[in-house]
Amino acid sequence: MRQEISLTDGAPAALRTAAGGAVFVSPEPEPPGAKVWFFTRLGGVSDPPYDSLNVSKVVGDGGEAVAENLRRIQEAMGGQLSAWVKQVAGDGVVRVSEAVFAGEADALVTDEHGFSLVVAVADCVPVALVGERGVGMVHSGWRGTLAGVAAKAAQEMGEPVQAYIGPSIRGCCYEVSEELARTFAGRFRKEVVSGRYLSLQAAIRINLREAGVREIHDLGLCSGCRPDLFYSHRKQGPLTGRNLAAVARASG
Repeated sequence: MRQEISLTDGAPAALRTAAGGAVFVSPEPEPPGAKVWFFTRLGGVSDPPYDSLNVSKVVGDGGEAVAENLRRIQEAMGGQLSAWVKQVAGDGVVRVSEAVFAGEADALVTDEHGFSLVVAVADCVPVALVGERGVGMVHSGWRGTLAGVAAKAAQEMGEPVQAYIGPSIRGCCYEVSEELARTFAGRFRKEVVSGRYLSLQAAIRINLREAGVREIHDLGLCSGCRPDLFYSHRKQGPLTGRNLAAVARASG
């Protein structure tokens, strides 16, 4: 089931409910040759405060609930398995050729079919990268954004790519220290901050353009403003779940 989603200054997107119940946001239209899923917190079985589609076992949620949530997500992605990493808030990029745990990193790329690349977020920025021969998925918090992890992943793919910036905390809600705001303004431009409010998305766009990415789609959804749809560590505190973001090459 598909329905339009209301965005503010965002790229077109649709809210979709899979047969198994998992609810996700996807670009509209979807990129040629790939599938992108930004899963919401809806359509799972976890109890509050992790309700309901939490994918993390380390936040305090029950293992059986997380396993069922992941099963529903896998069903929503056509039954395919996923490659994932232990996210360490850095700039590591790994290239994978199968659905495996790929160690410590914050971005994955592949030119293979048949599985997805996934990251888990609760305010940090998921960035899906789509090229003609491959795809990438990036987890970019403030450390990774300063380190240029999204641009490094795009360069690792070795071809022109389109970027899709997914739901994440935005400049309307993300207040940081004066020191960090100055650091971002110095590295990127003053436009990425407003007082102590930081737009990671604006910084990522600048960084991607530095790497030669010309087609960047920002879905415009804020995890801080939309607790009905997304988990937010900043707004909800440590007792909250994690959303899954995924990308895969289309079959055929």
